[in-house]
Amino acid sequence: MIEDVYSIFQEIFSNPGLSISMQMKTGDIPGWDSFKNVEILLACEKKFSIRFRSKEIDIIRTIGDLVALIDVKLAAGK
Repeated sequence: MIEDVYSIFQEIFSNPGLSISMQMKTGDIPGWDSFKNVEILLACEKKFSIRFRSKEIDIIRTIGDLVALIDVKLAAGK
């Protein structure tokens, strides 16, 4: 699943060689702004057939936080 999230980032930023780590946060990748955040979240929802709630989105600070939230949602079947 982590590889899928990394692939989403590479696709959103149109850079298949983009180096990504779990500690990265908004601003660590040039062009990563609030609009890209929305694109990333929507792509994750589509890829994993999940839905994020507003309060869940508010706690996402890093790529690792996003991956952990996706993992919880997939385990819960949401």
